[in-house]
Amino acid sequence: MPVTVHSRSRVFPHSHVPSAQSKVESLSIIDAIVLYFAKSACVWFYKESLDTLRLISSLSKTLNAYPQWAGQLRFAEYNPGAGHVHRQGRLELCHGSSSDPGVECILAEAELPMSSMVPPDETTKHWDATHVDYGEFLDMETEFALHDSKEYKGLPSMKVQITTFKDGGMALAVGLVHSLADAAAVLTFMKDWAATNLALSSSNPAPMLQPLFNPSLIDAAAAGNVDAESPDPSILEVADKLPVHRFDYWAAAPSIPNWALSSTKIPPELASQSQDILTGNPIPWHTWDTTAPCSHTMFFFSAAETHAIYLHAAANTPTRISHQDAMLAHLWAALIRARGLKEGEDHSIAVSIDGRRRLQEPLPPSFIGSPILNVGIPTRATASTSPASSAKDMADKATAIRINVAKFDGEAVAALLHEMCFELGGQRRWNCFLGDHHTIVTSWVGIGVGEVVFEEGNKVKWAEPVIPPCDGVVIVGEGGVGRDDAKEGCEAKKEWWSKGVNLNVHLRSDVMKRLMEDEGIRAFAEKK
Repeated sequence: MPVTVHSRSRVFPHSHVPSAQSKVESLSIIDAIVLYFAKSACVWFYKESLDTLRLISSLSKTLNAYPQWAGQLRFAEYNPGAGHVHRQGRLELCHGSSSDPGVECILAEAELPMSSMVPPDETTKHWDATHVDYGEFLDMETEFALHDSKEYKGLPSMKVQITTFKDGGMALAVGLVHSLADAAAVLTFMKDWAATNLALSSSNPAPMLQPLFNPSLIDAAAAGNVDAESPDPSILEVADKLPVHRFDYWAAAPSIPNWALSSTKIPPELASQSQDILTGNPIPWHTWDTTAPCSHTMFFFSAAETHAIYLHAAANTPTRISHQDAMLAHLWAALIRARGLKEGEDHSIAVSIDGRRRLQEPLPPSFIGSPILNVGIPTRATASTSPASSAKDMADKATAIRINVAKFDGEAVAALLHEMCFELGGQRRWNCFLGDHHTIVTSWVGIGVGEVVFEEGNKVKWAEPVIPPCDGVVIVGEGGVGRDDAKEGCEAKKEWWSKGVNLNVHLRSDVMKRLMEDEGIRAFAEKK
């Protein structure tokens, strides 16, 4: 998709008055762990163009409440004697000085019509989006800070790109280093920015924005003394019982791709300890062909179809499962069939959950950061190939999701944070994986993706998470964003799935082809 960049600039908080001394804030241990994750990014499409100058002005005013995002992301100085925030691979933000890199703002124009970028009308059951490179809506001429785990000076941690279409309409994309924001934090910001812009467009007072940026609250929720010389064995024992993948970058493993080689080296500051470092589970690189072409398909399920899938699973388990559990179980079974796994072969699904709600003292939704946890749920492929005859298999998968996610209560998460804080390397562990035997699932349900309205009457036509081509990424979303999927006869109008469900699926192309041909994926669709 040809996109022409017309300009790029740096935007700072409107109230920014540079001082000689930066404010330095340590990020949480989870923020450090997710540094290698794909950027937290999304692009919103609008039928009508927005006032660009007003957007930039309202962005600057919104950044008054998010000054840290215009600051400099960097590694903290290694000094373990100074506490857990100075162990290897920990991160910090510096902001408030004249050296702040600011937020990169890109103005661009797309040659193709916007209609080719978004799904068609509400009758669509699925849409192949492989031809759309949503990454082009966040130009990469300027790299993000720590993109290679080294460079950071002058590089932004946040980008905004405003792209107009020659046939009308506009795309607005935002991307941040994952260490600064998860999807929920991105949406908190976007709704704040939209509200500020809406106020400017109607000459009303700007809203009072109250995001909570206090990364120390995450580490403070850890059990025990995280500044001690060594972890508490009794706490580690609790953490070890949690269903978490603990793949170790430093463990020798075959088939390591070139782009990951640097991550397998023990950092120089730990070289003196290298003989004593015990390595964990090797990353199963041999099960992921990182060179294989990938496809991207959006699957749309109506409310009635979603509810039928739920009833099918719920009727075969005594555990109280949710509609999302059932949808994931349904897709999970279909993925195993499409990947051609033999009976008894392992297949794991890693479900990302919001840690805010799972601390012993929960944090509000307005908490800004990336406090996500990954629940690793294993299963084995079964011989059954007929979804209609595999109700128990689907119920078992939905039950496994529900039971394993429920294990992450306040006490267990506190123990897990204790374990994380004592990890020798901030980015050493990978708690999820991709490829033939793994799937990563994240949910964008309930965070208000369709509520980002910058001007009265110009609603979101479509919103799309920006994900690099990967084999095994699934994003769960609500139907009805830019569509009218609500069906009469669904009693649960206030449920998140009442306008249907959107499953954004990224898979190796040959596997995607088999998934598309799998009759079971639509086994519960309404009969015409």
